[in-house]
Amino acid sequence: MVGRTHSLTAVPGLALCALATSSLLAFAQEPGKSTHPEDSPLPTGQTTSNGPPAVTRYGRFLLGDAAPDVVLHDQQSVRYQLGTARRQKPQMLVFARTPVDVRTVDAVLRELEALGIGVVAIAPFRSDRVASASVRLLTDGASITARNYGVFDAVTSNPRPSVFLIDRMGKIQMMMAGGIPNDGELVRLTRESLERAGELVAQPPPVLE
Repeated sequence: MVGRTHSLTAVPGLALCALATSSLLAFAQEPGKSTHPEDSPLPTGQTTSNGPPAVTRYGRFLLGDAAPDVVLHDQQSVRYQLGTARRQKPQMLVFARTPVDVRTVDAVLRELEALGIGVVAIAPFRSDRVASASVRLLTDGASITARNYGVFDAVTSNPRPSVFLIDRMGKIQMMMAGGIPNDGELVRLTRESLERAGELVAQPPPVLE
């Protein structure tokens, strides 16, 4: 008895559909998110709808690691150096991809500064794109600082929206990557990080009416 064999007939366009499906799955992943477990951020808290959670590890950095120094100039051509500024008070570095990222942190700038920290935004564009913002903007056209902090997105050639909180000893006390929280969430997370690090300034007592 002769065995019967079954052959698969090629369907035109099937390979193209498979390729398109795999491409869509690839683009559905978070931009810049590594598929390697060792490179994935480890959350320290629950994710909120306002932004990404703070993480204990991002790339080669762990909380408590020494932060790379930053030397850039602001919109008034005044030199900023992290190594000098953080000795006076903790510093928050906000890596902005778009002017919207700068405006997001600018909206809570007073609340952040009331915690006793300095806040600077680092972006590949100049201050004329965010002329109304009060936050100190450091221009890094080549995104060298973003590369040093591991938040440079090679696909878009721009930094990923990220936040780093550096204490007065130069240690990283908070990291967030992939977005910048808003609606007060950034202030809350910053306050909690400062409390854990013993860096929260004493708040004045409330005024009783």
